[in-house]
Amino acid sequence: MNITYRQLRVFLEVFETRSITAAANRQHITQSAASKVIAELEAQLGFELFDRTTRRVEPNDAAREFHAFAVDVVATMQAATRSVEELVALKRGKVNIAASPLMIYGLLAAPIAEYRARFPGVRFELHELSTDETVESVRAGTVDFGLAAIDTELPGVSTTVVYRDRMHVVVNAADALATRASLSLADLAACHHISLRRFYSVRRTLDQLVAGKGVTLPSGIEVGTLTSALGLVRQGAGVLVAPGYVAAIAGEWGMRTMGIVDLPDDVHQISLIQRRLARPTLAARQFLAELMPRLAQQAAPDDGHAA
Repeated sequence: MNITYRQLRVFLEVFETRSITAAANRQHITQSAASKVIAELEAQLGFELFDRTTRRVEPNDAAREFHAFAVDVVATMQAATRSVEELVALKRGKVNIAASPLMIYGLLAAPIAEYRARFPGVRFELHELSTDETVESVRAGTVDFGLAAIDTELPGVSTTVVYRDRMHVVVNAADALATRASLSLADLAACHHISLRRFYSVRRTLDQLVAGKGVTLPSGIEVGTLTSALGLVRQGAGVLVAPGYVAAIAGEWGMRTMGIVDLPDDVHQISLIQRRLARPTLAARQFLAELMPRLAQQAAPDDGHAA
């Protein structure tokens, strides 16, 4: 027996419309071709499926029994076709991501470049946003996913920690501290700090940590982005406590970084943020499948590393 997908489709159309002519029109074939398809199907099955009159075609008991199986097979074939079409669509896919500017620079730029080299038809739209803005973009469905340091429960979205590293101190290369392999919180309490505003979770986490140790980090300059903070450090305006992924950027800008001895290694945690019950595009799902293990394996610079 060699029943074809075409035979099942024509059978279902005839079953639904009770008309060979209507079924033929739906399948964009001639009436005689539709009749031939049904006749061939009945021959292969070994029994008739329809009682034919001059005006109508009525399904018999065998057709009603066969109908449920035909529906399942056709639905499965259609699902398989859609899945294959989605795979092909990687040539035309799109990925929308929200994250902070330096997170995009330090954690996403290389993976995106490599992915695009293999799938040049996939477009990326990157939204450089603060933590709170990233969450709102995910919640609103503007982006497929976001990356941010999350310190609270968030309604409407799911969060999964995908990257951990420690905090580092970034100093001007001419600063007396630049020769140190590491610093303590007591050392930092004597420095002039450039800090992010409090709507950044990095700032809130750092404030909680140092307050728990009875230390205050005096800040004379508050900024809205790490990019601005690094520019000020480069000009000698102060020091910056920042996540480890910022170290490579600081090095490219001629600064030095070092670890903080009395903070835990995994104090800075970045979460993948997705809208609950939402299904990202195929391109986004495949990119995430490659990005997640990479983030898990990516290490922050060692303490004392001169970035």
